[in-house]
Amino acid sequence: MAVSVGQDDDGIVSEINVTPMVDVLLCLLIIFMVSEPAASNEKIPLTIPQEAIVQRVGDPNSTLLVSIDKDGNARIGDKPLATDYPQLVEQLRKNEKAQADSKIAIAGDEKTKYGAIVRVMNAAREAGIAKVGIASKRL
Repeated sequence: MAVSVGQDDDGIVSEINVTPMVDVLLCLLIIFMVSEPAASNEKIPLTIPQEAIVQRVGDPNSTLLVSIDKDGNARIGDKPLATDYPQLVEQLRKNEKAQADSKIAIAGDEKTKYGAIVRVMNAAREAGIAKVGIASKRL
């Protein structure tokens, strides 16, 4: 649907012809693509720590770790937590470290059901703990 609007009586076309400009831009694009060096597939050397940082029992700066075994039983250190939801909330509410830091980390066994982890996360939120995270193994 081209419309020719600007013809004078002299037969001169007063339209802008963009074809040469597009040709020049495409040629420049091809030149830049050809002149660009090929992507190298070299491996980048990484140094991965071999020894993971271990949480010490008496470290005041460490995050409180709640571990959940494959049966869904939660514990803080060696102290088991209740399986009943209201008692679990109350135990987390009474924990001084969790309330002072307002954060905990949850470490689940590989075979722990997702629902057991979510139950502890919800109990922590209900107990007033603002930051609830998932603990993972370091690479």
